[in-house]
Amino acid sequence: MKNIVVGTSGHVDHGKSTMVNALTGIDPDRFAEEKKRGITIDLGFAHYTWQDEFKVSFVDVPGHEKFVHNMLAGAGGIQVLILVVAADGGVMPQTREHLHICHLLGVKHGFTVITRCDLVDEEMIELVESEILELTENTFLDNQAILKISSTTGEGLDNLKQTIATYAKQISPENMDDIFRFPVDRSFTLKGHGTVITGTVLSGKAELSDELIIYPQNEKLKIRGFQSHQDKVDTAKAGQRLAINVSGYSKDQILRGNQVSFKSGLVLSHVIGVELFWLPELKNTLKNKQKIRVYLHAQEITARIILITKSDIQESDRQYAQIRLEKPIICRHGDRFIIRQLSPLETIAGGKIIAPYGNQSRRNNNRLYDSLNGLAQDNSEDRIEEAIFLTGSGGIAIKTLPPLINVPSKQINKTIQRLSSLSRIICVDSNRKKYIHNYHVTRVAHFFKKALKVFHQKYPEKTGAPGTDFLGKMNKIYSLPEILILLNWTAKQGSIIKEDNTYRLPDFKGGLNKKQNQLKAGAIQLLKKGNYAPLGIGNLSAQLSVSKKELETLFKTGIAEKWIVRVKDDIWYLPDIISEIEAQLRNYFKSHETITIIEFKDLFDFSRKHAIGLLEYFDSQHLTRRFENYRILKTTNS
Repeated sequence: MKNIVVGTSGHVDHGKSTMVNALTGIDPDRFAEEKKRGITIDLGFAHYTWQDEFKVSFVDVPGHEKFVHNMLAGAGGIQVLILVVAADGGVMPQTREHLHICHLLGVKHGFTVITRCDLVDEEMIELVESEILELTENTFLDNQAILKISSTTGEGLDNLKQTIATYAKQISPENMDDIFRFPVDRSFTLKGHGTVITGTVLSGKAELSDELIIYPQNEKLKIRGFQSHQDKVDTAKAGQRLAINVSGYSKDQILRGNQVSFKSGLVLSHVIGVELFWLPELKNTLKNKQKIRVYLHAQEITARIILITKSDIQESDRQYAQIRLEKPIICRHGDRFIIRQLSPLETIAGGKIIAPYGNQSRRNNNRLYDSLNGLAQDNSEDRIEEAIFLTGSGGIAIKTLPPLINVPSKQINKTIQRLSSLSRIICVDSNRKKYIHNYHVTRVAHFFKKALKVFHQKYPEKTGAPGTDFLGKMNKIYSLPEILILLNWTAKQGSIIKEDNTYRLPDFKGGLNKKQNQLKAGAIQLLKKGNYAPLGIGNLSAQLSVSKKELETLFKTGIAEKWIVRVKDDIWYLPDIISEIEAQLRNYFKSHETITIIEFKDLFDFSRKHAIGLLEYFDSQHLTRRFENYRILKTTNS
């Protein structure tokens, strides 16, 4: 059976709730204050079944201007709008604002009902009808039915039900393949059951056994049962009014505006990129950096709006903006929302989220404008590429893309392969399927070049930068495998040169200068002369008539170039002499099972300092292994 959500809206005390009660036999006013004052304060709900063909769910929204925020909480899931105008009241301020809101939210189906027709004459009804025709011009209610009823006498109610059925048939079945999404509009405690949350299922379907997540808590929801109009159901479907009985949460822990979906189905974001929409009379009422209130699926958040422009923008071009929110909003690409100014509290615009996750940007930004324009189009390839672009140099894992672009996973995977083959995006982690847009990879490559330039200026004697230590803060942004992929990509472009495990700029000719080469030759000669007991840097620098710092710099280069070995602290050996000592030590172990520091010292006739340093070095090289005060030759089994 098809599920249809009908919203009733209009000015306060125009007979919306009375009409719903007359149609369904259910009073949608739930609170004592509502019954006492005769007006709807919060959302009301009722339902009926039409000839075993439709289940019609009513969301009755409050008409008083003080409760527009409650009206907005229920407007998000409306499929058919009934705009209610009292015959004895005519079009009023909230009639206009409610129509504006539903028009800006993208409601496509609806009609108007004139209530209390039994209280006025035909001439007054005709006057109200002319007001309605003027009001609805150029909106989704233009040229739609205008019915005349009396909830008291029953006049026109059968025709109203038939009209609802006619409009319900125009609505195409909801896409059950879309992600399950359920915004909470009520949370309460039911005796004997615990916490119950209710709302309208916006899209998709979910089984009772599915693992669902509550947002923004981002926690698994323990579900006891589903109900729709007091009937237990195992499957929740788009278009249903649904109650979910949950455990582990009090009614105060799940609030209006929270949402239920699958894992990674929704985005929590402080910054969103949006396309703006105005009604003609509201055009250009928003100002750059204006403080606003954003209303989206029962969420109400204060924010600041940055109008995004470009150098050659035209009056006919689409208008985009970036909204910076005071707390994260739960959203998905394509969500429609309402903007109200803070004072006076009036609706001034609507919009559609096209970049659910963004970085703060300058107002005049041609590239950002073009990206938002790409995300607003129907072309899925453009949306995918621009979504990856907007994640910046950090990149994005493909599994997190669906809520950002509202494109099925199969289409995403196919497009990713194509974009990757064209080098428009670069994979930096094949396991996580993480990609960065070529634009940002090029920026990273530019950073590599700048970092290498600084390194070359600081260490002109070195032929290249070893490893990735020269990258500084970049090591905190990316993992080592990601950095190596980005470095290799940069090298393939010819922007840097990779030699062994070092990197340099293409035009850099590093290495030791004439003076340093002379110093190197002198140091090697003295180290050879010292043989098994070489001098430290202090004595070497004195004999070579240079500063200790100058010799230390040379030796650091020597370590990288592998013509000197730092055994420990200030103990330096030539690699050939280390090899000689190692060979003699291995020979010693052919006839001895162990060796002590004293035995090692006597074997080579050098100081205890050199003996300890060398043995610890051989331990680190896995040649020897220490036990108490002796060493053994390490084998694969020891």
